[in-house]
Amino acid sequence: MKSKRQLYKIGTTFVLIIGTKAIEAKDIGMVVDDLRGISARVSVQAIDANIVYGIEHLLEVIKVTLESKKRRIMIAKNPETDLLLRLSYTNQISAGLKYGGIKNDVNCCFVIFAEDKNELLKVNEHINKSFDIDDSVLRPNEEKRMMISSKIGLKYSLALFKGDDGSIFMRFICEKSCLITP
Repeated sequence: MKSKRQLYKIGTTFVLIIGTKAIEAKDIGMVVDDLRGISARVSVQAIDANIVYGIEHLLEVIKVTLESKKRRIMIAKNPETDLLLRLSYTNQISAGLKYGGIKNDVNCCFVIFAEDKNELLKVNEHINKSFDIDDSVLRPNEEKRMMISSKIGLKYSLALFKGDDGSIFMRFICEKSCLITP
């Protein structure tokens, strides 16, 4: 499903969010390293699509990461790791990778961001050629809601979010990602 995707701009930073079907690689960590090697001016993070509760969720957490970078209060040394940790609701890199990092045979979400739009588009082109693009893996659903609820210690019940179309839950988890501290 290769389609023209939305290019977002947060402040001076361009952002692309790309969903893919399950990835298989001998060394899954090399997938991200190879993409980062395309341009040193582009930040690349690969996330387990199961922890993404929609594109709006990701954009809100990216805003927090970029603002944290601007204020020099990130919870990690680089914005890619800061983003992963916030989406994983932890300040421990190993826990973040285990919960939210890219995994073999699991749908994936690539988040790429940079101030240089042309460099960003080079990385995007490589992703489009190399992976089975499917942004539907980013859509919120009940399974994701239950998994995220469990991760953050929220006892999930239908009554808790009765009548919620997902927006209240999404705002709640975005707020939770803001509360992660070093």
